[in-house]
Amino acid sequence: MAKSSHKTLVWGIPTRAFHWFLAISFTTAYVLSDFEQYQSLYFAFGALAGGLLSARVIWGLIGPRYSRFSDFPISFNKIIAFTKSIKNSAHIGHNPLASLVMLGIILIGLATAISGYLVYKYENQSLTSNLPFNSDFAEESHEILANLFLMLVIIHLAGIAFDAFMHKKDSAIFSIFTGQKPGIAPSASLNGFHKAFAVVWFVIAFYLFIQALNLPVTEQQDKHEKAKYDQESD
Repeated sequence: MAKSSHKTLVWGIPTRAFHWFLAISFTTAYVLSDFEQYQSLYFAFGALAGGLLSARVIWGLIGPRYSRFSDFPISFNKIIAFTKSIKNSAHIGHNPLASLVMLGIILIGLATAISGYLVYKYENQSLTSNLPFNSDFAEESHEILANLFLMLVIIHLAGIAFDAFMHKKDSAIFSIFTGQKPGIAPSASLNGFHKAFAVVWFVIAFYLFIQALNLPVTEQQDKHEKAKYDQESD
């Protein structure tokens, strides 16, 4: 396949910023989850991820071309057609498999953030009202969801590596840095509403980060961590 000399703007600055902030927040939260002395940072980066993902759902409905869910080619027929001709298939936006992974990252990531919040509420504020599960279920669910999130991230990275290998001349590997992909298509464009929403998006996300950073790690949390450690030691 001849190398395309034309570049199309696919990912605007808000979408690229979301990608990198989410990568940083999830990776940091996942690594810090096992270090009790960094629980405040763990809470903060988890809250940042949750804030970013919550607004990404809205961005998927009202955002620019290629970032909207309506642009995700996830019908059964499109997925089958893509897998049959994956080497020669080119998509300006998300391809069918990447679309599925992206949706999974958003949904599982949101569920991970929500379950993490419930775990904190249980362990620090004795949340017991009107919920059909206990703190152990919430904690186990949070751990399972975090690992599913990690699996999706690994699949995402594997897809990027596969694309770079299969489409050496027209690889989209640098698009998340530049926002541009090879090919001729209408460029994504941000209107005034998009720009205003993007500002609010990141302001709220980092506000949640700061608020979570100041959450108290109570004696109840310390006792829970000690009991968990003793149980694992036995």
